[in-house]
Amino acid sequence: MSKMSDADRDLVLAHNREPHGRAAVPDATHRAVGENPLCGDRLVLRLRLEDDRIAAIGHETEASALTLAATSVLCTLVQGLSCAAALALSERALRFILDNPTAQRDPRLGDFNAFVSVIGYPNRLKTVTLPWATLRAALLGQQRTSTDHDVRGSAPPEAAIP
Repeated sequence: MSKMSDADRDLVLAHNREPHGRAAVPDATHRAVGENPLCGDRLVLRLRLEDDRIAAIGHETEASALTLAATSVLCTLVQGLSCAAALALSERALRFILDNPTAQRDPRLGDFNAFVSVIGYPNRLKTVTLPWATLRAALLGQQRTSTDHDVRGSAPPEAAIP
């Protein structure tokens, strides 16, 4: 596990201070809610698709600084992509964080590489993957997702109570 570099920290802080995509998309064609109840992160992602491309993307985020910054980066990266390309990028981002034991950067993920230092911290993994899981849910027509159970496979908190 590596420490976050100064450049990566500056990028994450900049996205947290002035998040991209924090705007309403009143004519959204796709929407999903992403929640991680155990840590309190919640975001609503709205997309407007035109000709199978993301013409507009916006979010309402009540979450940690890492989740907000990751959502901001996501909005920048997927704007204008086709649905297939956005889904592929979402899968790439999830695999980058969840299945990358050597913490290698992926040039196709642009600024999302700044989050490489969260690898090895389970609670941080779910915070930076929540926006990508929510994007995937919205594009696939799912109303809700959670990286607690939909991505990482743990049981929802209520299911764990005997």
